[in-house]
Amino acid sequence: MNAPANKEQVEILFSEIQQAVRWNRPSILVVVCSSATARKSAQDGLTRLVEAAGQQVVEYVVSGATYDIPLTLSRHPTRQKSVFYVTHINRGGGSGNRNAFRALNMRRELFVDYPTRVVFWLTKSEAKSLALLSPDFWAFRHTSLEV
Repeated sequence: MNAPANKEQVEILFSEIQQAVRWNRPSILVVVCSSATARKSAQDGLTRLVEAAGQQVVEYVVSGATYDIPLTLSRHPTRQKSVFYVTHINRGGGSGNRNAFRALNMRRELFVDYPTRVVFWLTKSEAKSLALLSPDFWAFRHTSLEV
């Protein structure tokens, strides 16, 4: 992917986050990454913008022990000043490593009830699983991009 397209996509994500901060509303962003390099480049660019705007980035790596993303983020002590980067949702534990997908589908309203700004950095396989295993959550998202 060329640099200008990546920069444009990062600016789209940042614009959505800025509006969420301004209006104290949730922002659920899904970014499908073509490679680890593309993800790192986009994350680094977005992090610079987020931190320059006075927010902090909190990385959230999903595991069998940390599968309940909505519940955990809704209770995070710095939620109002944070943008969460969620990775590895396919490692959520349970049968078929599906617990994270189930939690997203069942507790999606927590992102709205406790306005949360979250970016899901997904592989193509994770994005496909998310759409299939968490259809209600998938419909809840605000923006989806590919990098």
